[in-house]
Amino acid sequence: MKPLLSVNNLSVAYAGGRIKEALKNASFKLYKGEILGIVGESGSGKTTLASSILNILPSGTRKEGEVIFEGRNILKMNDKELRNIRGNRISIVFQEPAASFNPVLTVGYHFLEFMGKNSAMNKRENKGRIIEDLLRKSGIYDTKRVLKSYPHELSGGQLQRAMIALAISSNPDILIADEPTSSLDVTVESQIVNLLLELRKELGFTILFITHNLGLVKVLCNRVAFLYRGEVKEITDTKSLFLRPKHESTKVFINDYLRLVS
Repeated sequence: MKPLLSVNNLSVAYAGGRIKEALKNASFKLYKGEILGIVGESGSGKTTLASSILNILPSGTRKEGEVIFEGRNILKMNDKELRNIRGNRISIVFQEPAASFNPVLTVGYHFLEFMGKNSAMNKRENKGRIIEDLLRKSGIYDTKRVLKSYPHELSGGQLQRAMIALAISSNPDILIADEPTSSLDVTVESQIVNLLLELRKELGFTILFITHNLGLVKVLCNRVAFLYRGEVKEITDTKSLFLRPKHESTKVFINDYLRLVS
Protein backbone atom coordinates (compact mmCIF):
# COMPACT_ATOMS: atom_id res chain seq x y z
CA MET A 1 0.00 0.00 0.00
CA LYS A 2 1.26 3.47 -0.90
CA PRO A 3 1.70 5.70 2.18
CA LEU A 4 -0.29 8.91 2.53
CA LEU A 5 2.72 10.63 4.13
CA SER A 6 6.39 9.62 4.23
CA VAL A 7 9.01 11.14 6.50
CA ASN A 8 12.43 10.17 5.19
CA ASN A 9 15.71 10.70 7.10
CA LEU A 10 14.45 13.92 8.66
CA SER A 11 17.02 15.86 10.70
CA VAL A 12 16.24 19.20 12.34
CA ALA A 13 18.61 21.48 14.25
CA TYR A 14 17.65 24.78 15.87
CA ALA A 15 19.98 27.75 15.53
CA GLY A 16 20.97 29.90 18.50
CA GLY A 17 23.83 30.30 20.88
CA ARG A 18 24.45 26.60 20.40
CA ILE A 19 23.07 24.37 17.64
CA LYS A 20 20.50 21.98 19.12
CA GLU A 21 19.77 18.87 17.09
CA ALA A 22 16.12 17.98 17.74
CA LEU A 23 15.61 15.21 15.15
CA LYS A 24 18.18 12.79 13.72
CA ASN A 25 17.39 10.86 10.53
CA ALA A 26 13.80 10.20 11.62
CA SER A 27 11.78 8.06 9.20
CA PHE A 28 8.27 6.61 9.19
CA LYS A 29 5.26 6.16 6.94
CA LEU A 30 1.64 7.11 7.61
CA TYR A 31 -1.06 5.13 5.79
CA LYS A 32 -4.56 6.27 4.89
CA GLY A 33 -7.17 5.56 7.56
CA GLU A 34 -4.82 4.60 10.38
CA ILE A 35 -3.98 6.23 13.69
CA LEU A 36 -0.22 6.28 14.09
CA GLY A 37 1.12 7.18 17.53
CA ILE A 38 4.35 9.14 17.89
CA VAL A 39 5.45 8.37 21.45
CA GLY A 40 8.33 9.61 23.55
CA GLU A 41 9.29 11.41 26.71
CA SER A 42 9.39 15.21 26.97
CA GLY A 43 12.20 16.62 24.82
CA SER A 44 12.34 13.63 22.49
CA GLY A 45 11.46 15.74 19.43
CA LYS A 46 7.73 15.01 19.08
CA THR A 47 6.55 18.59 18.64
CA THR A 48 9.47 19.36 16.32
CA LEU A 49 8.29 16.46 14.19
CA ALA A 50 4.74 17.88 14.03
CA SER A 51 6.07 21.33 13.11
CA SER A 52 8.31 19.83 10.43
CA ILE A 53 5.40 18.09 8.71
CA LEU A 54 3.66 21.47 8.30
CA ASN A 55 6.99 23.28 7.73
CA ILE A 56 6.27 25.81 10.49
CA LEU A 57 9.72 25.68 12.04
CA PRO A 58 11.42 28.91 13.17
CA SER A 59 13.49 30.90 10.70
CA GLY A 60 17.10 29.73 10.60
CA THR A 61 16.29 26.14 11.52
CA ARG A 62 18.44 23.63 9.66
CA LYS A 63 16.40 20.93 7.94
CA GLU A 64 17.55 17.86 6.03
CA GLY A 65 15.55 14.97 4.62
CA GLU A 66 12.03 14.81 3.21
CA VAL A 67 8.39 15.05 4.22
CA ILE A 68 6.58 13.60 1.21
CA PHE A 69 2.86 14.25 0.70
CA GLU A 70 1.28 13.27 -2.63
CA GLY A 71 4.69 12.84 -4.22
CA ARG A 72 6.06 16.26 -3.17
CA ASN A 73 8.44 17.35 -0.44
CA ILE A 74 6.65 19.78 1.91
CA LEU A 75 10.02 21.12 3.08
CA LYS A 76 10.71 22.39 -0.47
CA MET A 77 7.31 24.02 -1.11
CA ASN A 78 6.90 27.78 -1.57
CA ASP A 79 4.52 29.88 0.55
CA LYS A 80 1.57 29.54 -1.83
CA GLU A 81 1.94 25.78 -1.99
CA LEU A 82 2.22 25.56 1.80
CA ARG A 83 -0.99 27.57 2.25
CA ASN A 84 -2.80 24.91 0.23
CA ILE A 85 -1.50 22.22 2.59
CA ARG A 86 -1.62 23.81 6.04
CA GLY A 87 -5.06 23.73 7.59
CA ASN A 88 -6.52 22.34 4.39
CA ARG A 89 -5.05 18.96 3.50
CA ILE A 90 -3.16 18.62 6.79
CA SER A 91 -4.59 20.16 9.98
CA ILE A 92 -3.23 20.27 13.52
CA VAL A 93 -4.66 20.38 17.03
CA PHE A 94 -2.14 21.76 19.53
CA GLN A 95 -1.67 20.74 23.16
CA GLU A 96 -2.55 24.14 24.66
CA PRO A 97 -5.99 25.15 23.34
CA ALA A 98 -5.81 28.60 24.98
CA ALA A 99 -2.62 29.37 23.05
CA SER A 100 -4.31 28.46 19.76
CA PHE A 101 -6.77 31.37 19.95
CA ASN A 102 -6.14 35.10 19.97
CA PRO A 103 -7.39 36.21 23.41
CA VAL A 104 -8.88 39.49 22.14
CA LEU A 105 -10.98 37.87 19.39
CA THR A 106 -14.15 35.80 19.77
CA VAL A 107 -14.19 32.13 18.87
CA GLY A 108 -16.62 32.91 16.05
CA TYR A 109 -14.20 35.45 14.57
CA HIS A 110 -11.49 32.77 14.38
CA PHE A 111 -13.80 30.54 12.31
CA LEU A 112 -14.79 33.34 9.93
CA GLU A 113 -11.17 34.42 9.53
CA PHE A 114 -10.09 30.86 8.72
CA MET A 115 -12.92 30.46 6.19
CA GLY A 116 -11.91 33.75 4.57
CA LYS A 117 -8.35 32.51 4.07
CA ASN A 118 -9.54 29.19 2.62
CA SER A 119 -10.70 29.90 -0.93
CA ALA A 120 -12.94 26.83 -1.17
CA MET A 121 -14.61 27.51 2.17
CA ASN A 122 -14.91 31.26 1.52
CA LYS A 123 -17.26 30.54 -1.40
CA ARG A 124 -19.68 28.58 0.77
CA GLU A 125 -23.00 30.12 1.65
CA ASN A 126 -24.58 29.97 5.11
CA LYS A 127 -21.19 30.09 6.85
CA GLY A 128 -22.87 30.55 10.24
CA ARG A 129 -24.86 27.34 9.86
CA ILE A 130 -21.76 25.44 8.70
CA ILE A 131 -19.74 26.67 11.70
CA GLU A 132 -22.47 25.70 14.15
CA ASP A 133 -22.70 22.25 12.55
CA LEU A 134 -18.92 21.80 12.96
CA LEU A 135 -19.16 22.72 16.64
CA ARG A 136 -21.99 20.24 17.18
CA LYS A 137 -19.91 17.53 15.51
CA SER A 138 -17.22 18.34 18.06
CA GLY A 139 -19.62 18.06 21.00
CA ILE A 140 -20.50 21.75 21.54
CA TYR A 141 -24.25 22.30 21.51
CA ASP A 142 -24.65 25.82 22.94
CA THR A 143 -23.05 27.04 19.74
CA LYS A 144 -24.23 30.65 19.72
CA ARG A 145 -22.86 31.32 23.22
CA VAL A 146 -19.52 29.71 22.38
CA LEU A 147 -19.13 31.65 19.11
CA LYS A 148 -19.76 34.94 20.94
CA SER A 149 -17.34 34.05 23.71
CA TYR A 150 -13.70 35.06 24.11
CA PRO A 151 -11.23 32.23 24.78
CA HIS A 152 -10.87 33.05 28.51
CA GLU A 153 -14.63 32.65 28.96
CA LEU A 154 -14.54 28.96 28.00
CA SER A 155 -13.16 25.90 29.76
CA GLY A 156 -10.11 24.05 28.45
CA GLY A 157 -12.32 21.22 27.21
CA GLN A 158 -14.63 23.59 25.32
CA LEU A 159 -11.67 25.37 23.74
CA GLN A 160 -10.13 22.08 22.65
CA ARG A 161 -13.44 20.99 21.09
CA ALA A 162 -13.61 24.33 19.27
CA MET A 163 -10.01 23.81 18.09
CA ILE A 164 -10.91 20.36 16.78
CA ALA A 165 -13.96 21.81 14.99
CA LEU A 166 -11.69 24.39 13.35
CA ALA A 167 -9.16 21.72 12.38
CA ILE A 168 -11.76 19.49 10.69
CA SER A 169 -13.57 22.37 8.96
CA SER A 170 -11.61 21.89 5.73
CA ASN A 171 -12.16 18.11 5.75
CA PRO A 172 -8.40 17.35 5.93
CA ASP A 173 -6.69 14.19 4.79
CA ILE A 174 -4.48 14.16 7.89
CA LEU A 175 -5.14 15.45 11.40
CA ILE A 176 -2.07 15.92 13.57
CA ALA A 177 -3.02 15.79 17.25
CA ASP A 178 -0.04 17.14 19.20
CA GLU A 179 -0.57 16.15 22.86
CA PRO A 180 -4.21 17.36 22.54
CA THR A 181 -5.24 16.27 26.05
CA SER A 182 -2.13 17.08 28.10
CA SER A 183 -3.66 20.19 29.73
CA LEU A 184 -7.06 18.57 30.43
CA ASP A 185 -8.32 16.55 33.38
CA VAL A 186 -8.83 12.81 33.04
CA THR A 187 -12.59 12.98 32.42
CA VAL A 188 -12.30 15.58 29.65
CA GLU A 189 -9.29 13.71 28.24
CA SER A 190 -11.45 10.61 27.77
CA GLN A 191 -14.16 12.68 26.08
CA ILE A 192 -11.68 14.22 23.62
CA VAL A 193 -10.19 10.82 22.75
CA ASN A 194 -13.66 9.38 22.07
CA LEU A 195 -14.50 12.47 20.01
CA LEU A 196 -11.44 11.95 17.79
CA LEU A 197 -12.42 8.31 17.24
CA GLU A 198 -15.99 9.28 16.33
CA LEU A 199 -14.90 12.05 13.95
CA ARG A 200 -12.36 9.80 12.25
CA LYS A 201 -15.08 7.19 11.67
CA GLU A 202 -17.51 9.80 10.31
CA LEU A 203 -15.14 11.92 8.22
CA GLY A 204 -12.47 9.40 7.27
CA PHE A 205 -9.33 11.38 8.01
CA THR A 206 -6.02 9.84 9.08
CA ILE A 207 -4.57 10.73 12.50
CA LEU A 208 -0.99 11.27 13.61
CA PHE A 209 -1.33 11.19 17.40
CA ILE A 210 1.62 12.65 19.30
CA THR A 211 1.79 11.85 23.01
CA HIS A 212 3.85 10.69 25.98
CA ASN A 213 0.79 8.90 27.41
CA LEU A 214 0.92 5.17 26.69
CA GLY A 215 -2.58 4.71 28.09
CA LEU A 216 -3.96 6.82 25.23
CA VAL A 217 -1.81 4.92 22.75
CA LYS A 218 -3.43 1.65 23.85
CA VAL A 219 -6.91 3.05 23.25
CA LEU A 220 -6.31 4.96 20.03
CA CYS A 221 -3.42 3.80 17.91
CA ASN A 222 -3.00 1.04 15.33
CA ARG A 223 0.77 1.44 15.12
CA VAL A 224 3.37 3.28 17.17
CA ALA A 225 6.69 4.97 16.40
CA PHE A 226 8.87 5.37 19.50
CA LEU A 227 11.00 8.53 19.51
CA TYR A 228 14.05 8.82 21.77
CA ARG A 229 16.41 11.80 21.75
CA GLY A 230 15.31 12.74 18.25
CA GLU A 231 15.63 9.27 16.75
CA VAL A 232 12.88 6.83 15.79
CA LYS A 233 14.03 3.72 17.64
CA GLU A 234 11.27 1.36 16.58
CA ILE A 235 7.97 1.23 14.70
CA THR A 236 5.50 -1.56 15.35
CA ASP A 237 1.86 -2.37 15.94
CA THR A 238 0.55 -1.24 19.31
CA LYS A 239 0.15 -4.71 20.80
CA SER A 240 3.74 -5.68 19.95
CA LEU A 241 5.08 -2.47 21.47
CA PHE A 242 3.77 -3.49 24.87
CA LEU A 243 4.43 -7.24 24.60
CA ARG A 244 7.75 -7.29 22.74
CA PRO A 245 9.55 -3.92 22.79
CA LYS A 246 12.90 -4.21 21.04
CA HIS A 247 14.95 -1.15 21.91
CA GLU A 248 16.27 -0.68 25.44
CA SER A 249 14.90 2.88 25.67
CA THR A 250 11.45 1.62 24.70
CA LYS A 251 11.56 -1.05 27.40
CA VAL A 252 12.50 1.54 30.05
CA PHE A 253 9.69 3.88 28.92
CA ILE A 254 7.08 1.11 29.02
CA ASN A 255 8.27 -0.22 32.39
CA ASP A 256 8.03 3.28 33.87
CA TYR A 257 4.47 3.55 32.57
CA LEU A 258 3.51 0.13 33.94
CA ARG A 259 4.87 1.04 37.38
CA LEU A 260 2.76 4.20 37.40
CA VAL A 261 -0.49 2.40 36.55
CA SER A 262 0.05 -0.69 38.72
